[in-house]
Amino acid sequence: MIRLIVFDLETTLVSESNQIAQETLGLLSELKQKDIQFAVVTGRNYDSVYPLFEKLKDDVIYICNDGGSIIYQDQVLSKTPIDRLVCLDIEKEITQHPGYDLSYATERGLYITGHEYDFIKTLKAIGAEPEFVKDSKELHGDITKITIYAKNGFDEKSFEYFYSKWEKSANVAISNPNQIDITASYVHKASALALIQQIFDITAEDTVIFGGGYSDIEMFQYSYFSYAMQYADAEVKRSAQYIAENVDTILEDILRIR
Repeated sequence: MIRLIVFDLETTLVSESNQIAQETLGLLSELKQKDIQFAVVTGRNYDSVYPLFEKLKDDVIYICNDGGSIIYQDQVLSKTPIDRLVCLDIEKEITQHPGYDLSYATERGLYITGHEYDFIKTLKAIGAEPEFVKDSKELHGDITKITIYAKNGFDEKSFEYFYSKWEKSANVAISNPNQIDITASYVHKASALALIQQIFDITAEDTVIFGGGYSDIEMFQYSYFSYAMQYADAEVKRSAQYIAENVDTILEDILRIR
């Protein structure tokens, strides 16, 4: 019996205008009435995500910062901070390389150390309102994700350079040509989903997952009903059990079954 539906936010729910369709929100409301829970998995911070769900915002389990923090009903269920010595080392390294900027995500907020217009514009386009800080020493909360932004993008050589510096002390991944995302060691979307299933006593047989990116592949292993979006790359689609043209059609099918 389906008890949990998981969505990768960026590849399945939000439109180019950073909105969730009212039709989809309506289906989610019906699912909640049938005691089906749903979780959203994202690289964004909590403050930029929960307003997207409008009246349903307190019904969503938020796996934010690529698994670094999990929030439900405005309460932090879990957070895994990056070691502060690693944060300071990253900061020291980046200040020696012009053309790079940093952002720090706590379980709720987002902070930046530079004024690069394109980076700020990218963050605001997804609903984030970053606060400026001189350096990470000004932050008193736990840092659960760091993003390195490269104005001119990362090539293979530059990515390998940064990856090799922190691969043993953190989880380092490139999310797009201009961004490297860093979380604590062994922290990623799949590990956070596994924790949610344990907390709520939900099995893989009771879980449906929708995803469309490479970082969703590991999550598919935690569900017998994994759906890759039709527009996803071939490797992502091969990793899922099913292919979905859109989310709403599958949600309607689940409602009919229940």
